[in-house]
Amino acid sequence: MPGFFVPVSFLFDARFIADAAHYSKLGEYGRYDPTCLINLRASCFFCKLCFFASDKNKKTKIMNTSHLIVAMGLFGVIAACSPPSSEQARSPAPVAASTVESTDLIITGAKIFTSDKQQPWAEALAIKDGKFVYVGDANGIASYTSTNSIDLNGKLVIPGMVDGHSHPGYVNVENFGEVEGDTQEELLAAVKAYADEHPDDEWLRLCCWPTDMFVHGNEGPRKEVLDAVVPDRLVWFESATAHDFWLNSKALEKLGVDKNTPDPRPGLAMYARDENGEPSGWVKEGAGVQHFAKQFALTDDARKQEHKESVAETLQVSSRNGVTSLFDAGNKGYGDLVYGVVSQLEKEGKLPLRYYGTYQIFTPERAKTAISEVKRYRKEYGGDLLQFNSVKLFMDGISANQSAGLLEPYSGNTSYVGTTMLSVEELRDLLLELHEEKLDLLVHTIGDLAVRTVLDAVEAAQAIVKDDFYPRVTMAHLVLIDPIDLPRIKELGVICNFTPWWMGVEHDDVVRDFLGEERYSTMYQPRSVFDSGAVVSFSSDEWWGGDMLATYISPYLGMQVGHTRQYPKEWWETKDDGIRSPSNERLSLEQLVEGYTRNGAYQLRRENELGSIEVGKLADLVVLDNNLFEVDRHEIWKVKPSAVMMEGEVIQGSLPD
Repeated sequence: MPGFFVPVSFLFDARFIADAAHYSKLGEYGRYDPTCLINLRASCFFCKLCFFASDKNKKTKIMNTSHLIVAMGLFGVIAACSPPSSEQARSPAPVAASTVESTDLIITGAKIFTSDKQQPWAEALAIKDGKFVYVGDANGIASYTSTNSIDLNGKLVIPGMVDGHSHPGYVNVENFGEVEGDTQEELLAAVKAYADEHPDDEWLRLCCWPTDMFVHGNEGPRKEVLDAVVPDRLVWFESATAHDFWLNSKALEKLGVDKNTPDPRPGLAMYARDENGEPSGWVKEGAGVQHFAKQFALTDDARKQEHKESVAETLQVSSRNGVTSLFDAGNKGYGDLVYGVVSQLEKEGKLPLRYYGTYQIFTPERAKTAISEVKRYRKEYGGDLLQFNSVKLFMDGISANQSAGLLEPYSGNTSYVGTTMLSVEELRDLLLELHEEKLDLLVHTIGDLAVRTVLDAVEAAQAIVKDDFYPRVTMAHLVLIDPIDLPRIKELGVICNFTPWWMGVEHDDVVRDFLGEERYSTMYQPRSVFDSGAVVSFSSDEWWGGDMLATYISPYLGMQVGHTRQYPKEWWETKDDGIRSPSNERLSLEQLVEGYTRNGAYQLRRENELGSIEVGKLADLVVLDNNLFEVDRHEIWKVKPSAVMMEGEVIQGSLPD
């Protein structure tokens, strides 16, 4: 048709060209991912016309049908830029005033990262009855009206976030006395001083002895050393990792632990032994945790109130950061205490987010009662916001005390590889029980043996149940993953939850020494997992923190460290701390936001309602004071929300007038 074709530039408006430029950027740190133009929203002039005709949700009318005919004639030419099909209201054409829809809130002038793969960016949105009813460009918002219309003047909006592994209910439960010392002598002097200053305490509960000061190979702290400074009092001294404990002879006697006491799980939840088989005073993982709630119950009303206030404030901190849903990964046996408090907060109207509780398995024995306990929690404490849909399992421990399960021996040891809490067969059977009860599972997996065991068990359970396998299995931490197992994660539908703020450069050589340089340099591979197509979510996993708690549980710290593999410069111990290896595991900011939003919602089984800014979903969103995608990468952790909305209501901060 001579004369019909026009210059290509006519087919695209300025916004399409800008979007294409935006998506083609790929900076040094993977700040923007290259994206095929077909995934851009419809900015091509003719694509818009085609899209208007196919918009079933809003039944948009084409104002000039001749344009549609022309566009259809050009379909073969412009197919490459046509948008994905969708039922959502995206950029509809202007409509008659009589069809304008009234809404509760309209937001315009925004840069909206939606976490919706089909439409990653938008400029405007509308909310009605707690849900998004429009997400799209500035032109389409003309189809909606509201007495509350706000121009954000270019501010960034992201979906409400999900913390996929947290412990807010455990804050201030332990109430340790903190002692410090640069040498063993100084630390022990501080222990004695604390004992002298607290003569009436039955238990001296202390924190936090440095792992590198006392753990060397298979040897750890000894009871005799504590006996020398506090011989006649009960001493429970927790390590800086919170995964092992140092007890004196008096404490072991109180607990009834002696030569004949079996380890709950040898090699993992265990009592280290001396050359005569007697407990040495070094207690690992669940062998110690199992005593917490029994020995250190909160019975004093003042302490209970203090704990409740601490939990309430911690949840407010998370909420102010833009977290609208979280997964509580367990509370070391204090489930009734913690969930009783959270339930009270919900009844008092003081629970500012959705709270998903669980039951922790930290000894094999607790696996036998896990399902019945989750059901009991649901009955006694469940509400609209507080829910119980999963079990938490410690599959192994940590590398720093050689309780992580490895495929190859620890460095310097020709045979020891650690172990797992459950065998493949035992975990398979637990998964089949969870399948029957319609429950999910989150598994603490540090070592590559733990990862392999979980994947083998999931595969075995799925082979029995076939296509109807119910449990969503999430592996948390994944410090080491064998390359052979990487593609299996997606194939088996297993979710991976990483804690990004752990991924900075460390100056403690204990883990490096135990793993060896080669394995150490492969720790934390979230980008490889993300790029494999598996679902990756993110978390804070913090409960101690002290004055730094608010910083540690901030998603923005996680985003910065996950993006740079460096801690904030203010924390560096050298002039240039460098980038943690492997540097190619740095995540793009898009991936990080998606992991904290859409993928976190999937982990919680709420992906149809939460996790992205899409029409029909609950209106959870965060307005940020600075644009994550534009600020200096070393300043991301300082970003703060100016407003947080949950189901269409502002619950933190405020929107501009």
